[in-house]
Amino acid sequence: MSEPHPATAVRIELIALSGLPEVSPGDDLAAMLASAAPEDLSGTDIVAVAHKVVSKAEGRVRRLADVEPSVRAAELAAQGGKDPRAVEVVLEESAE
Repeated sequence: MSEPHPATAVRIELIALSGLPEVSPGDDLAAMLASAAPEDLSGTDIVAVAHKVVSKAEGRVRRLADVEPSVRAAELAAQGGKDPRAVEVVLEESAE
């Protein structure tokens, strides 16, 4: 059996982009992110984007007050302790 390798220290730094305006349906999110990115962004850096902002740019945002849950959504919501309207939105976006 071989000896385990000693642990290697890894440094992770998270930096939020500043200066991004409110994202609206149809906005060019990639261009917005590129213009807000720091000039010293390197090829080894990782840019993480929250799904919510992607959904907003794609126009895939719903007001729960406007959602009428189906019987199936109500059943699933009761099983999982979730809001039936939120479950309905997930069902509508899911492929059967």
